[in-house]
Amino acid sequence: MNKLNVILRYWETIYHLINKEGMRVIYINDDGEEVWIEDDRKEPYQVIRIAQKDFDWARDLKSDLVQTYERSKLLKKRLGLRSANFVNLIITQFEPVDSYDHIVDQALPLTAGGIQQQRTILIPYDQLDQMLFPLATEWGLNEMPTYISLDDIHDVEPSIQSLKYSVQQASENRNEQEKKLFFYGRPFVTYMLLPIILAIFIFIELKASTTSIESLIHYGAKFNPLIHEGEWWRFFTAMFLHIGIFHLLMNSLALFYLGGAVERIFGSLRFLMIYFLAGFIGSVASFVFNEQVSAGASGAIFGCFGALLYFGLIHRRLFFRTMGMNVIVILIINLAFGFMVPMIDNGAHIGGLVGGFAASAIVGLPSQKGLKIKISSLFIVFVSVCFLLYYGYSKELTSQSYIIYFQIGEEQVHNEQIQEAKQYFEKILKVDEQLTEPVLTEAYFYMAYIQAHENKLNEAEENLLITVERDPKFHQAHYNLALIYYEQGRYRDALNQLQEALRIEPGNSSYESLKEELNRLIN
Repeated sequence: MNKLNVILRYWETIYHLINKEGMRVIYINDDGEEVWIEDDRKEPYQVIRIAQKDFDWARDLKSDLVQTYERSKLLKKRLGLRSANFVNLIITQFEPVDSYDHIVDQALPLTAGGIQQQRTILIPYDQLDQMLFPLATEWGLNEMPTYISLDDIHDVEPSIQSLKYSVQQASENRNEQEKKLFFYGRPFVTYMLLPIILAIFIFIELKASTTSIESLIHYGAKFNPLIHEGEWWRFFTAMFLHIGIFHLLMNSLALFYLGGAVERIFGSLRFLMIYFLAGFIGSVASFVFNEQVSAGASGAIFGCFGALLYFGLIHRRLFFRTMGMNVIVILIINLAFGFMVPMIDNGAHIGGLVGGFAASAIVGLPSQKGLKIKISSLFIVFVSVCFLLYYGYSKELTSQSYIIYFQIGEEQVHNEQIQEAKQYFEKILKVDEQLTEPVLTEAYFYMAYIQAHENKLNEAEENLLITVERDPKFHQAHYNLALIYYEQGRYRDALNQLQEALRIEPGNSSYESLKEELNRLIN
């Protein structure tokens, strides 16, 4: 029997699996006697090693199997196929002269639904058709390999070289096609967004401060009370604001890497749609589930995670063979961090993640067909966003929203921006039934302070009396009442309030000085 005939059958078998059945070449050794193939057509996935070898003794076969199984473990780990089945198929011209049945398995189907199964099948050259048939059934081949009649071939070697070249070419073409999936476009939009975000950050820092709640709200942060008043554009402007340099740097790095990857895969126009739709849905989710002031590109960035997950859904094996596990691990860490840190807006993160996935389903991957799926996705997103907006606008604002007004007003009072602070305390006192202690009490106190500066002493007195009624131990309110009575010439009333302040806060030098002055005036 001619050795070349065995090699021809070996390469005809590989050719059929790669070129006809669409399996993927993982590795071909230098002499071509060993080819590793991944069957990624359906689950459970399989790694198949096809070798053309002859063994004199069973111990030689056993030694080869030990090395092969060890290599299969490493290979499955590298490919992210730990649960894949492994088949070691050896086509041989000469079987071992001694018994080897206890070493190899029969060419029978694996246990249905099993994973991590492995076996070796030794097929003598003259039994190839017979022993390959049950494997073809198990693997779900479209047809049995076609073998050229040896009577029709005068020179076998050119046929072998042709088959080998065709397999290698098919492997290179598939690798090239897979590579193109990651480099469809260039990250023009990503590189355009980064300087815009940086320029806005610098502009706000020059005018005010990016860590100031007042400044963030003034320049377009998401703030529920103002959205309720009609400022819907905050759903979009919030994407371009960042709270401090650390927030800016973290989001810029994430946008550079994640945005760049998504734009290369989807192309610039699709990426632009994914980015803004994910950011918008993230802002809407924040509006519904979080009443804190929020800003940043985090929702849109989590949308990039969603887009990569959508890519993984369409190209599952390619996704996990390349970046899949890294993307999932980083995503889990970020989500877990968001749940552990109270100040992080996880509503925007999760909303952006879902929005990015949904937006990717709407725009689709380049050259992806399925118009019905895209239209269905668009309809589902539209209905979902409408429902969230309806729920968000119909939901009553809680004290959490108005506490922001208090923080801004308090900040402005300390900065002696008295008139600017007034509008915020006025808004708080209009909805006093929604606020809880001690915020409401302090709001009355600050409002009285502002009115005193405006020389509206009667109004200031009224609000201070409300303050001490709500909190009799508020010694600053008693002291301010004393000052108002002092200005009005009501010295005994002023002394009574001052004595109450000293009872609560004994030894206060400012209080003692005013007491001496009042005693002098009364006596």
